[in-house]
Amino acid sequence: MRVAAVLAMLALALSLSFADAINIDFYYAIGCTHCAATEKVLEKLGNEYELNITTYEVSQDADNRNRMFREYERFGVGLENAGVPTLVVRGKAFVVGELTEQQWRGLFDAACKDETCPTGVITQKNFDNIVEGGRTAAITWPVLIGAALVDSINPCTIAVMVMLLSTIFYAKGRKESLFAGVLFSAVIFIMYMLYGLGILHAITTFELSHMFYLIVTVGALALALMEINAYFNYKPGFLAVEMPTFLRPYAKRITEQATSPAGVVIAAFLCSLFLLPCSSGPYLMVLGMIAKAATLQTITYLVVYNLFFILPMIIITAGIYVGRITLENVGEWKERYIRELHLISGIILFALFLIMLNELFEFV
Repeated sequence: MRVAAVLAMLALALSLSFADAINIDFYYAIGCTHCAATEKVLEKLGNEYELNITTYEVSQDADNRNRMFREYERFGVGLENAGVPTLVVRGKAFVVGELTEQQWRGLFDAACKDETCPTGVITQKNFDNIVEGGRTAAITWPVLIGAALVDSINPCTIAVMVMLLSTIFYAKGRKESLFAGVLFSAVIFIMYMLYGLGILHAITTFELSHMFYLIVTVGALALALMEINAYFNYKPGFLAVEMPTFLRPYAKRITEQATSPAGVVIAAFLCSLFLLPCSSGPYLMVLGMIAKAATLQTITYLVVYNLFFILPMIIITAGIYVGRITLENVGEWKERYIRELHLISGIILFALFLIMLNELFEFV
């Protein structure tokens, strides 16, 4: 019994020791001076931190090299940016290149002391932005979906959809309007995915994640105030998340000419550009939140966001096809509740602003 108790205590001590250890996968190459310098720094820090380092030589070992490439793929980093040393800390923090001793201390102390490593690509240049400049933005599914719904129910999106379906419905009938609505929604989805991926690529390429996050945080407050003001002092196209008045005739002209599949695709492409001024605010906020987490999960976030963004378009299309909704009903509903839509949008945008502000200053 005593032996069993001793063994149990030893097992518990070992398990606790392992749980506290910082696991690091270290990919290096023979003759790499930066790798040697990183190894020396980690050896020194091993006296202060419990580091569990597994090394993988990649210049002569193809299996290790392929393993490293899979890590680049997992973190969404192009292989043209691959290099050594590459280190993966607790499977979350992806370090490319050499960090200073002070930066390693900052990573271990501020981020990897427990199970809260920052999720993303860390280099010596962007270290302050990712590790010291703020925590990884706490994008959650409720936040993501809430922002997408705010984006989707804005009046200009509904207005463009009604104009398109009116043209098709009265020209070719209900069946063609169903096809046109689905095709229009699909093209809008693709275009907004491309916009999001392009913006994220620019942010990560130029290492602007922290600055971009600051800008969209301020923008969130400005948009929230504009939307709340629109509830009390509504004026079409003025100081609200709506399509600017001068763009509306062009959008109407484009949708009125969309009487063929090719015309619908062109109309959707052009309208996606027209919709940007009135529907990009919440999208930019979400992009700001996920820009600090350069992983493949980013794609999932964008897909889900844009599916919810086009959801009202699909609902309107389906409702008109089955006869439960008329184009007149949609237009009247939009005009009747346009102030309330702006108020709901403003409240949710202000909540997003508070969430983003908390990420910067950690009030809670």
